[in-house]
Amino acid sequence: MAVSGGPDSLCLLHLLHTLAPELKIRMVVAHLNHRLRPEAHQESVGVAGIASAWSLPFETKAVDIRSYKKKHRLSEEEAGRRARYRFLFAVARKYKASVIALGHHLDDQAETVLLNVLRGSSVDGLAGILPKRVRAGVKLVRPLLCLRRIEIEEYCDKHNLQPYTDSSNLETDYTRNKLRLELIPYLEKKYNPKIRETLISLSSLASADRHFLNCLARKKLAGIARTSNKNVFIDLRQLKLMPLALRGRIIRLALYRFIPAKKISRVHIEQLLDLTENDRPGRQVTLPGGIRVHHAYDRLVIAPLSGTAKMNFEQVSLAVPGITAIGRDAVISARIVSQSELNWPPPAHRAYLDYEKLSSSSLTVRLRRPGDRFYPQGAPGSKKLKSFLIDRKIPLYRRDSLPLVVCGDEIIWVAGLRIAHPYRVTGHTGQVLMLECETVKSQEKKSKSH
Repeated sequence: MAVSGGPDSLCLLHLLHTLAPELKIRMVVAHLNHRLRPEAHQESVGVAGIASAWSLPFETKAVDIRSYKKKHRLSEEEAGRRARYRFLFAVARKYKASVIALGHHLDDQAETVLLNVLRGSSVDGLAGILPKRVRAGVKLVRPLLCLRRIEIEEYCDKHNLQPYTDSSNLETDYTRNKLRLELIPYLEKKYNPKIRETLISLSSLASADRHFLNCLARKKLAGIARTSNKNVFIDLRQLKLMPLALRGRIIRLALYRFIPAKKISRVHIEQLLDLTENDRPGRQVTLPGGIRVHHAYDRLVIAPLSGTAKMNFEQVSLAVPGITAIGRDAVISARIVSQSELNWPPPAHRAYLDYEKLSSSSLTVRLRRPGDRFYPQGAPGSKKLKSFLIDRKIPLYRRDSLPLVVCGDEIIWVAGLRIAHPYRVTGHTGQVLMLECETVKSQEKKSKSH
């Protein structure tokens, strides 16, 4: 557990140590020296002495928070918080601990709620500090969240515990300290003597609302989203039928698959809500962590940038028969077969073409170019390739990655979509050119199975 040496953490340490046999738990004391105050080293030595006296493993680390703050361009409070959690998770990994116990209490909760109100928080922020949550596979628990600070201090007095007093808690340089020392006492005196209880009650109500909305959002997300490879596809029509507040939660939950919660801001959610409202396909938003969200006609597509990157390769000659590499991730295999070997209808990744109409010209594979035209099978004539892709509702981000098999200057197959009408197989067709466009991994698995 995290132990600073103050009343909160010392009270929690004593409680858990006393209850350890009954709870059947083993404890490790973790103390981070922030090196912000002259007495910090003395406190570290003191906590080490308590751990030794109670026969508990002790882990400590000193971090220059001021340097950490400058390096990462953070406030001192945020720098200290990040350094603490990094240290605590490192200790948890070392000892294979499943739980980290923290000493937050009811007054911390009231301060957090008020701080979030001043920042303009949503219902989630009004819920304040969660009693327990899971992060990086480790459960964070706050057993003292039901107790007031004065009750914790009384417990320390009763059990002759000698906590250290953090002198920085009396400074108003930090926002939280200003709330504790100035704003809350002012509100108690001028507006509401029970402002702390009011804020805690608000937190409790908001926490219940948050839980309900998140459960509902998870249920709705499961009904309107599907996952394929590394991508998440959300049905836009169904999403837009949801209330606005639920829409934002659904999108946020979908993003958690790719991005830690701390990196998703309200601005990001507002950008994505705007994306869903705009009826123009092709728009996209890039998010932290290399994630891109596309408006793809009737779907919202969330995918890693690596998974949505454009295929990039020079025009290559297609080996007939043979296997031709298309960029780094795909191959097109070609075989000459008879009609009796065909299975109808062909899957999307396979094309059947009249080989006799192609044999006089070499085949190449390339990406689309401005002005390309295509005569889709079943259509009355040729049209711009762009129009064909729009009609098929192919998202803009995919259009420049579609391999095109070309005979001379004529597109004969838009891989995965349609062959050209003049080269379809008919009753007069003799030999058939069978093409298959697959990922390298799929092709390798297929080869091994044979």
